[in-house]
Amino acid sequence: MRVLAVVVLAGSIAMQHASAAAPVLPAPRPGTLFAVPLYGTLVKTYDAPLDNPYAPGHRSDNIAAPIGTAVRASAAGVVSFAGNVVGNLSVTIDHADGIKTTYSYLGTIVARRNQRVARGDVVGTVGPSHDASLPPNVQLSARRDGVYFDPLELYVGSGYADLIELVG
Repeated sequence: MRVLAVVVLAGSIAMQHASAAAPVLPAPRPGTLFAVPLYGTLVKTYDAPLDNPYAPGHRSDNIAAPIGTAVRASAAGVVSFAGNVVGNLSVTIDHADGIKTTYSYLGTIVARRNQRVARGDVVGTVGPSHDASLPPNVQLSARRDGVYFDPLELYVGSGYADLIELVG
């Protein structure tokens, strides 16, 4: 039994080393230029009022992943903000066509203000959840010309049939 445990541990370490050397980078889906910034579970969805941009609502999607998971730039751009907002570590990237993406409630920030980033560059890591009812997650938001919209629109593209799971 002890030999089996050592073999499993050694295999696990080798796999972690291999995955650290060659991370799987999210790629854009057909019909879009943006890639998801991390793989995880959607735990809270965009829910903003349609008639009033200043009314209460949730103008982001929250993606759960283990603490320390890399959060990557969705597309090329320039970091316009990287810092702390009322105890919340956030990074905002300005992209082409007036689009800004923001990654909030990070555990760490890697990107720096005015830094040019390419799609897939690490900008931070997942931190503990700001909402005790949710697992560790990153809050993704997007604006086009200053107006918030559901960031999932950036990542779905022209087809989404493979995202739907049918339960029978």
